[in-house]
Amino acid sequence: MPLWLSRILVVVAMSLGAACALRAQTGNVSASITQVSSASSATPSAAPQLRRDQRQITLAVAARAMVRGETLQAEDITLVDTTIVWRWSSIDPDTTRPSAGWVTRRAIAAGEVLRAPAVMAPPVVTSGAAVTAIWQDGPLRLVLAGVATNTAAVGAPVSVRIDRNRRLDGIAIAPNTVRLR
Repeated sequence: MPLWLSRILVVVAMSLGAACALRAQTGNVSASITQVSSASSATPSAAPQLRRDQRQITLAVAARAMVRGETLQAEDITLVDTTIVWRWSSIDPDTTRPSAGWVTRRAIAAGEVLRAPAVMAPPVVTSGAAVTAIWQDGPLRLVLAGVATNTAAVGAPVSVRIDRNRRLDGIAIAPNTVRLR
């Protein structure tokens, strides 16, 4: 077997979670692949051994079916531990946990994972509401009155209409308060 092929086999085997070793035998390089058995090394009371590409995470799951616009209560949320496959080159799994007071943005079935955009934090700025827009640079602080053009939760972007021709962009920071960018 050519050296380049044996190296590819080792890389592939390692990405599949197998323990690999290269050994030289009389000038020929061969790949020795041995699968590690987690069942034989673990005791019955111990937690299962995770592979290199697995992560143990806790997900929030709907305890019952919910309709759009419903506010979550503590009894509507069930936490479930699960194992996921996560590669180092992929994006981090979303582990934001919704809490009581969050709002559903679409119908949710019982047992479905509660994650954005299906649920969102309660809005602190409502579209069409009068808001206070604040811009600050050091000791200089400018406070303007305006009207929000969209609904937003804390940390979400908001556009504020100051008059007929001017619109400013900012971030919702408190009820009916926007920090301008």
